[in-house]
Amino acid sequence: MTAPSPIPPPELQVPVHRGWITASMILFWPLAIAAVLAANRAARAHGAGHAPTAQREAYRARGHARLGVLLGSIAWMFLLVFYVALGLIIVPMAPEILQQEGIDTVAAEPAPDSYRTAAAPKREPIPVYPLELLAGDCFLAPDEETAWASIDVIPCSRLHDAQVIAVTELGDGGFPGVQEVADRTWYDCAPRYEEFSGTRFVESSPVWTFEPDAADWGYGLHDAVCFVEVDTPMRGDLSDHPQLFETGATS
Repeated sequence: MTAPSPIPPPELQVPVHRGWITASMILFWPLAIAAVLAANRAARAHGAGHAPTAQREAYRARGHARLGVLLGSIAWMFLLVFYVALGLIIVPMAPEILQQEGIDTVAAEPAPDSYRTAAAPKREPIPVYPLELLAGDCFLAPDEETAWASIDVIPCSRLHDAQVIAVTELGDGGFPGVQEVADRTWYDCAPRYEEFSGTRFVESSPVWTFEPDAADWGYGLHDAVCFVEVDTPMRGDLSDHPQLFETGATS
């Protein structure tokens, strides 16, 4: 009788853990290198038939790779938090820092027609026909010898001695006549002056109007403009300087 052949031992399987090693190489390469070296030792031991050594080095390679992924993930997380916090600190300070270096960070100014009363000291004056002034517009009143055919509207942050306090809409239809236009304009202008200046409206109050005549009306200019003019140029809203409207403060 022939003796049965011996059953061969099962083939040794040594895990390579390539995924863990690759991830560790991306996140924390020092431990990834240690994992690669351990994997190489496991491969050599496997080729030499040293199963315990091969298994031990394979598990060691996996441990190094997993630890590298863990430490790398923590390090990248802290780095991300650091840069976010740094950005929250630096971004608000950036314009000031750049200006100290002589770099202009002021945004491009909008078109002149869009700013009118905005505080923009560098902006050029806007020439406007008197009946096209808007409430809040500031300007330097022309002298008595200069025609008021055009008004140079300037930012209220500059020195100015005149400011529009009301624009009265006179409606459509035919021209109502000079007296009717004047009555309706002053009916609206007087209380707006008292509200603006904090003083009573009297004959000597420094308040004036631009009123459309028949020719203006024909061109579609149906609004009247009420404005104050003071002797002392100021910056900002003239209503913030009530002393300008006290009795005797203006001529």
